[in-house]
Amino acid sequence: MSNIKLENLEINGYMIYQDKDSFNFGIDAVLLANFALREVAQCSPLRDGSVGADNIRPYERELKICDFCTGSLPIPLIMYAKRKMFLGENVKFTAFEIDKEQVELCNKSITYNKENVEDAKNIADDIIVYNDDIKNIFNDREKYKTMYESFDMITCNPPYTKKGSGVINLNDKKLVARHEIFITFEEICKAASLLLKSNKKFYIVHHSERLTELSEILKSNSFEIKKIQFIYPKLDKPSTLCLIEAVKNGRAGVKVLEPIIVFENDGSYTKNIEKIYGK
Repeated sequence: MSNIKLENLEINGYMIYQDKDSFNFGIDAVLLANFALREVAQCSPLRDGSVGADNIRPYERELKICDFCTGSLPIPLIMYAKRKMFLGENVKFTAFEIDKEQVELCNKSITYNKENVEDAKNIADDIIVYNDDIKNIFNDREKYKTMYESFDMITCNPPYTKKGSGVINLNDKKLVARHEIFITFEEICKAASLLLKSNKKFYIVHHSERLTELSEILKSNSFEIKKIQFIYPKLDKPSTLCLIEAVKNGRAGVKVLEPIIVFENDGSYTKNIEKIYGK
């Protein structure tokens, strides 16, 4: 890791380390983190027992969130940096990443923010990163059984390309991160179903073209898709990505949210994207 850069998340002073020679997070991770925050906050119970997007109140009880395929930790860091507005103070993150060097970057970012961001004094206790294969959640049940049905939310920005689609150089971490080499979507769902409490939410970003297949896999692992938001690179282009909210043991019925358009015709970000980025 010779090309390590410290980058500004542009959220309350939080920073993140990335290896520019490896896979770096993109807009999909940012959109997923904000999608999960927004949708969960809209369902956050108010003190009178009602819910509503116009009067978001942070949760008063502890929330436990798990992030699969965390990479350099962008999704937990973004959500943690915005936790006071959407989730409240009492939130704990667990993250899984198979790549040892990426886990080192995760812990490096945690240490930096703890030492340099006033808001992050407890971050080392609030975000724990496991350097392990997600498949061990169901392959090594003795090791992880205490985590079963303990999480309120799971997020995942998984490899998008189906296993067997082209020849992959296993030494190219950028390619490996995009292809289902070490784990499939079905295996991710199997692990998520074990860790998530009943009626709690699983948030995913994935290729729109695989939506039918994703829905079948989710259903076979006790999930029902409840919300979908399609992402379009431009207004006149087909959707390339979609954001999915699935509920464990949820009832059938899908709500399609308003589309997200990323770029204007001149190549600049749309106002909606700038708002999501906080600009």
